Amino acid sequence: MYFVIMDLEWNNSFNKLTQKFMNEIIEIGAVKLDEELNEVSIFSELIRPVISKKLRSRIKNLTNISNEEVRTGGTFEEVIKEFEEWVGDDAVVMSWGDTDLRTLLTNYKWFLKKNTVTFINKYADLQKYCQCFINMENVQQAGLSYAAECLEIDPEKYPHHRALDDSILSAECFKKVYNKEKFKEFIRICDRDFYGRLLFHPYVIKNKNDPLIDKNQFNCFCEICGGKVETIKKWKFMNQSFRGIFYCANCDREFKVSLRFKKFYDYIDIKRSYSEVVHAKEEPETTEEQ
Repeated sequence: MYFVIMDLEWNNSFNKLTQKFMNEIIEIGAVKLDEELNEVSIFSELIRPVISKKLRSRIKNLTNISNEEVRTGGTFEEVIKEFEEWVGDDAVVMSWGDTDLRTLLTNYKWFLKKNTVTFINKYADLQKYCQCFINMENVQQAGLSYAAECLEIDPEKYPHHRALDDSILSAECFKKVYNKEKFKEFIRICDRDFYGRLLFHPYVIKNKNDPLIDKNQFNCFCEICGGKVETIKKWKFMNQSFRGIFYCANCDREFKVSLRFKKFYDYIDIKRSYSEVVHAKEEPETTEEQ
């Protein structure tokens, strides 16, 4: 078995046929390691863009790839065929976060009319794996440079934002924290369920009558005494959650409840919060002496 760490560069292009923007891949870089983490081979190819033949200024500045240089690349079909053969059948493919995989799938659909990346049978999110070994107190998702620094790898040794260089830096991070048994937990088989999860976009449920919602969640009780409450303001959807105002006679308090339902691929996340309703005190009326 081999480990393939890939990285992509892309140009955000406006597709006139779909009237939408699309991340068109302009470069693929990858490193192949054997089971002892020895470097076996590298892959680096430019892809000639066709949806938008000119690179955005931001992409040129970020990658130092010029319009003239990228025009020397092969077509997506040519380069991806070469990449498929290079990866082979017995490899776990990795990327830093799953954005590269999503982008690769988008390009597969557009150029090859395929709904799966056929040459990837096993995949692992290297970002998620490496985050297990670094301090995540100040960040939610570790960028590649930040993770490298946390793992005592100097990211300045690797030119950034070119596909091969970023894949080499990612491979160095992987080598630093590789644990055979722990890494197995992060390997995913690329079946229908895998792509279902990959392509699913979580969303907040806005309709109170949506059949996915358990209506019992709207039954409200006082979170202090557990008693029944009187509805002051009925549930209303606003700012990504349902909100209602209630009164507990037992505690003599008025409070607001916020309830958010967020649909993920195979579950619904429910968040409920309470806050006290404080009414401004009225100033006593005063009379002026005549």
